[in-house]
Amino acid sequence: MTQLQAITQTSEVIVTCGTGGVGKTSIAAALGVVAAQQGRRVVVVTIDPARRLLDAIGLHDNTGNEILQVPLDSAGELWVTMLDVRETFDSLVRDTSPTVERANEVMKNSFYRSLSKSLSGTRDYMAAERLYNLHNDSRFDLVIVDTPPSRNALDFLESPERLARFLKHPIVRFLVAPSRGGFRIANAAMQPVLKAISGIVGGDALTGAAAFLQAFDGMETEFSRRALAVADTLRSDATHFVIVTAPSPDALSEADHFVSELSRLRISLQHVVANRMPPAFGALTSAEEMKQASVTTGDLSVAHSVIAGLCEDAEIARIDIGAFLERTRVLFPQLDITYTDEMPADIHDMESIAVLASQLAVHPA
Repeated sequence: MTQLQAITQTSEVIVTCGTGGVGKTSIAAALGVVAAQQGRRVVVVTIDPARRLLDAIGLHDNTGNEILQVPLDSAGELWVTMLDVRETFDSLVRDTSPTVERANEVMKNSFYRSLSKSLSGTRDYMAAERLYNLHNDSRFDLVIVDTPPSRNALDFLESPERLARFLKHPIVRFLVAPSRGGFRIANAAMQPVLKAISGIVGGDALTGAAAFLQAFDGMETEFSRRALAVADTLRSDATHFVIVTAPSPDALSEADHFVSELSRLRISLQHVVANRMPPAFGALTSAEEMKQASVTTGDLSVAHSVIAGLCEDAEIARIDIGAFLERTRVLFPQLDITYTDEMPADIHDMESIAVLASQLAVHPA
């Protein structure tokens, strides 16, 4: 069993991270296939707004937070879903509201409707909430999270603690609970603060925000509890992080950045997938192939020259990935790596994902 197979067999959550264009979404889907072949019930959730995962596996009609099963000949099950920010937020409000009427009041609020359509911070918070729901869903043994490109993925990792801190802020507490008697007492003292906020976001927006937070009263505790539960999950032994990179300067630079940020957040990194590696051609090195080109003539010489160039690409790729691995092991000494070959065509269906999965299952470091 490879180290990556051990991760797919024992984890409760796997988070795949990496910059755009390195095949991270394909790797997330392939890890799901590996886990299903091990007999696990796995769901892959993409929090990237792009639909690459669903398009790749042929599920083009998915809407909202619908969870769809992928036909797969395996002992386990593979399911996929996307993050729908509005639907996830609505569900969270309904779950935490003391009454149906209070939930409807929140969801009809203009500030809430604007907030739930946000594609930045709110998406990160709802991605954490979606992970909370799937991780606590008895239908699944394993949740694989396909994050957005790496620098945005960092926001997802930090969002649970950020949300918990926000809900404890004195201004939020003030606006949430004016009916408890604090509004009249604090009103005069808070006027300069509220006026300043109003000047930035507009009076109507501030009024809507205050009305939203007042309707939100009593729900913030459960919001905070769930956020902190996700933060604990992301740092638990049951969660494994996998960085996906490729042998290009931009991809490796982004991977370096992500490694340093994981270290800063005190989140352990267990595995790297070096994807889209140039394949090796024969047993000779590029220098040996060039020597053969120099001592032969005609088409044979041309062939050796071409193969020499291909061998050089593969050698440079290995050197660059090796240097990245050496830098990363300074922070994460136990790190393992899996190499996957460049595919002859773009991954666009389950057949090609299955080929990638077979590489992940058998390729040692």
